[in-house]
Amino acid sequence: MKELLIQDKRKQNLIVAVISASVFMFSVDYSMLNISLPTITSYFNATIGSVARLPLAYLLVVTSTVLLFGKLGDVLGLKKIFTSGLVIFIAGTSLCAFAPTLDILFALRIFQCFGEAMFSPIGIAIITTCLPSSIQGRALGIMATAQGLGFSLGPVLGGYINGHMGWHGVFLVNIPIGICVAIAAFKILPEKEGKSLRESIDYLGAVLIFISLAPLIYTLNSVGKMGLNNPVILSCLAVFVAALILFIIREKRTPEPILDIALFKNLDFTFAVLSAFAAIFVYMGLLFLFPFYLNMVKGLDAMHSGLFLMAPALMVMIFAPLAGIISDRIGARKICSVGMALTGLAFFMFSLFTPKSSSLFILPSLIVAGIAIGCFLPANNKLVMAHAPSDKQGMGSAVYKIVMSLGGVFGIAVMPLVLMKAVYAKAAALQMNIQNVKHSPEVLMAGFDLYRGIYFRASCKRQKAPGPLRCV
Repeated sequence: MKELLIQDKRKQNLIVAVISASVFMFSVDYSMLNISLPTITSYFNATIGSVARLPLAYLLVVTSTVLLFGKLGDVLGLKKIFTSGLVIFIAGTSLCAFAPTLDILFALRIFQCFGEAMFSPIGIAIITTCLPSSIQGRALGIMATAQGLGFSLGPVLGGYINGHMGWHGVFLVNIPIGICVAIAAFKILPEKEGKSLRESIDYLGAVLIFISLAPLIYTLNSVGKMGLNNPVILSCLAVFVAALILFIIREKRTPEPILDIALFKNLDFTFAVLSAFAAIFVYMGLLFLFPFYLNMVKGLDAMHSGLFLMAPALMVMIFAPLAGIISDRIGARKICSVGMALTGLAFFMFSLFTPKSSSLFILPSLIVAGIAIGCFLPANNKLVMAHAPSDKQGMGSAVYKIVMSLGGVFGIAVMPLVLMKAVYAKAAALQMNIQNVKHSPEVLMAGFDLYRGIYFRASCKRQKAPGPLRCV
């Protein structure tokens, strides 16, 4: 794809700006919707469980379809899929704002998410295809900053908009942003002539990966409430395993797979992907559990807990572009290693926490964790895409998107289960009524101690893994 390589610096900056704006847009959309769920619940007089389908729809649709859209980008052209995704996202956003019922809002949210599944992974592929390798790290770092900014501003903007415009406003505010991004994308992004659609897409593979990932994500989001022995959970796991096996068999046999299994024969690519999963797993698990530590152990209210948790997000925004620039100069592997070393340091600091730990120790620990993930993500992203063939950049970025999503879902699903298991065991050993646990910080700390222990054991195992990539 050398014909797409852009040498003009002004146009390079414009491409980065367009892709970063698209990332900011869907990050703000996701976080604003989450903060609006109570308002939506009241407006439609619905249950919390029924409204919880809205963020779940994002995970189901985006994670289960990005491989198909990544393949379409490689076949039809990255620009076509990216701009088409923006149009669908804008149309879905506009329709969501005027949904008359919760069921219609859910259906329109799914339609909107298809658009996001199209443009979000393709944006990474456009950067690694259209920009010289010497500036890709910087571009990916700016993307990470835009995403962090969106997730940081989203709750604030969403809360303000809900107070003045209602939940409808959180959709309406993204429409002008989306239109501007779409117009810029049509004018700025380079275009590559596509191939024949009918001959090049494995639709059966797309169906199988959807059937596989959808029940897995549902299981991870529901196992905490339903229990692992629930027949629904067991059925979902069986469907996941069966569909995944059929998908792998299908992709090995079809001449034009949506996921080339041979990608994973490249150990650099495989270990970079596994590293991304591990990093997001522990980071999202940390962000999910830390409010419980701050509230239930330290006794802080939601506002003060939120101020603490802004620290890692701010560090990601600051250090991601710096790490990207440095990775362009000295190599991505070294920055990945620094990021994981800092993660180990952060968790060592967490291991020293007690119910009496001061804010002057808690805050630096969170800052180190934020710097770690800020250093790791853009460099790791560059490594993943560097080891994907030039004609499979869309596929490589889709794999990265899936791994990042699943890492976050696993972290949020698994770590609370680990914490509660340890807390229940500690309470049983002390013959304490489980209702009194929330008044005993020492018992609650048992769950956080087990969480840290799992991280360290997993980290040691990854360090011993064979292969040339050592950024975990």
